[in-house]
Amino acid sequence: MIRAIRRRAASAAAVLLGAAVLAVPAPAPADPGPPPDTHALATVPSTLTPNVKDGAVNAIAEVGDAVVAGGTFGTVRDPGGADVARPYLFAFARKTGRLLAGFAPKLDGEVRAVLAGPVAGTVYVAGRFGTVNGTARGRVALLRVSDGALVAEFAPPAFDAQVKDLALAGGRLLVGGGFASAGSAARPGLASLHARTGALDGYLTTALTERHGTGDHPAPIGAENLAVSPDGGQLVVIGNFRRAGGAAHDQIVRLDLGPKAATIRDWHTADFTPQCAVAFDHYVRDVAFAPDGAYFVVVTTGAAFPGTLCDTVSRWETAATGADRKPTWVDASGGDTFLSVAVGRSSVFVGGHFRWLNNPNGRDDARSGAVGRAGIAALDPASGLPQAWNGGRNPRGYGADELLLTRDGLWVGSDTEYFGDREHYRGRIGFLPFGATAPHPRTVAGLPGRVYQFGAASQVRAYDGNKAVGKPAAIPGITVDWRRARGAFWVGGTLFHGEGGKLYRRTFDGSKLGAAVPVDPYHDPKWDKVLTGSKPDEQQTYAGVTTTFHTQLAFVTGAFYAGGRLYYTLAGKAGLYWRWFDPDSGTVGAQESAVAGVGGLTDSAAVFVAGGSFYTVNDTTGDLARQGWSGTAPTGRPAVVSGPELDRVDWRSPQTFVGP
Repeated sequence: MIRAIRRRAASAAAVLLGAAVLAVPAPAPADPGPPPDTHALATVPSTLTPNVKDGAVNAIAEVGDAVVAGGTFGTVRDPGGADVARPYLFAFARKTGRLLAGFAPKLDGEVRAVLAGPVAGTVYVAGRFGTVNGTARGRVALLRVSDGALVAEFAPPAFDAQVKDLALAGGRLLVGGGFASAGSAARPGLASLHARTGALDGYLTTALTERHGTGDHPAPIGAENLAVSPDGGQLVVIGNFRRAGGAAHDQIVRLDLGPKAATIRDWHTADFTPQCAVAFDHYVRDVAFAPDGAYFVVVTTGAAFPGTLCDTVSRWETAATGADRKPTWVDASGGDTFLSVAVGRSSVFVGGHFRWLNNPNGRDDARSGAVGRAGIAALDPASGLPQAWNGGRNPRGYGADELLLTRDGLWVGSDTEYFGDREHYRGRIGFLPFGATAPHPRTVAGLPGRVYQFGAASQVRAYDGNKAVGKPAAIPGITVDWRRARGAFWVGGTLFHGEGGKLYRRTFDGSKLGAAVPVDPYHDPKWDKVLTGSKPDEQQTYAGVTTTFHTQLAFVTGAFYAGGRLYYTLAGKAGLYWRWFDPDSGTVGAQESAVAGVGGLTDSAAVFVAGGSFYTVNDTTGDLARQGWSGTAPTGRPAVVSGPELDRVDWRSPQTFVGP
């Protein structure tokens, strides 16, 4: 399960270049830099954490200056100190890692969820236990962090089976799990309690029924995880069920959290209906909203079944409604489990025991496009592809079952003892602080603005996006011959291009061009020779496999980046193609898609998107044509807006792109 801080994304102001000004505009000023909680994580965990000696940590919460952890363990060691008995639950000081000696509640069963309570210095705990400090508490309790005592005012009904997750919304504690009743009241899988008293109410009564699986490995029916939107208005529930409130909702349902009752939202997907391996009665494992509430992410287990959501991470747009909804993107491991997810402003963090990402064709091995990541990874929110951060956890064990994102970094709970390749001993709990740098920005240049034409020489011209075209100006100091390059495009301060069957990146600010650096996220010298432990007879390592896109580079005639996608045209082909792309790591999606309904681009010498329009350069005539752009595809019919016969401007050049 996860909990993540909710921060409002800062808005950015746009400065528009006047269309009437045709002199080459100056490059935009440097960005002052993002706040720390948008940075990439450090790869070395903090040393200020205790070490759990057995079992697993599967729940973490920050409660003021304390951190509370729950799981299946029995013994915890203070940093530099002795082993201390702490069955199922312990707390420590967030700044020092020292155990809180006064917090030693006695529970008789596993803790699956912990959550900061309704009053400062209190914490909710939930799981399989039936008693706390000798007092009956049927799987949900509220404790004081100062001394581990029960908060007497909170007296919830006893749940008849495991509680797996908790969430607070509107003064209520939302409860999910494999239970059928709360006290004497029927509550199949979901219930709501008064946040302070624990009294059962009738706010959340949606019944989760019918197991998802059809095999001979039945699991309890009910909720696995809950995610409340940052504005408190929606709830996403995942778990082992086929129906919610009597209607078909296989493994996932969305509810509106109204003032008087939670009601099922008009939203449905059939993408979680297919069966995965029969050993899994259900395969959804965690869900989390983005900090701005615009989307949520679901992670799964289930084994490799290409074309399904088994063993995947998927993004879903919050604003979408209606039937047959589809994910925005899917990233597949190729046969390994994802257990946890936490969504930040610049990254989607996932944990589990996966070996690779971007591996949709994998069957317990690495196939084209696979990027090695040992059990923990940061993904690009726009594309779902792995970012450059590669902390890793080897051995992977069962996996990282808990991720908690805070304003300072990421807490990780697992059943293993190391971060890195057996480098940093952190027994079953660790903290990765935010580092000093942010992932590569995804910003693109617009029009009115600057269009660059690189060939034997390099030049730039102002262009308003319509018919006002400035005179070309040479760029002093750029002496690179671009006639052998392919598919140049600019994003976030970097000029990407292909040459000789490889993808390269260069810094480019509009006047200074950096050295070409090969882009190869599929191979990491630190991890390529590290054994995964999954196939010892084959000496399998975390090495990935270069994407097939590199073999296409020699035939790319134009390319641009938009909305997490790399669009491109190919010599001799009439269509427009795309793959997912992450500018931070340079990972290109393993699968190619053609934009539906697009043709007539056989003579295209360049393509780019800016200002809500799609532009093409005709290699035969030198004309520049414009048509609409929906955000993912051209719209309408192209119209020539500039060209040798119209304004005496020839747009043909080996590389043409919009830049800073």
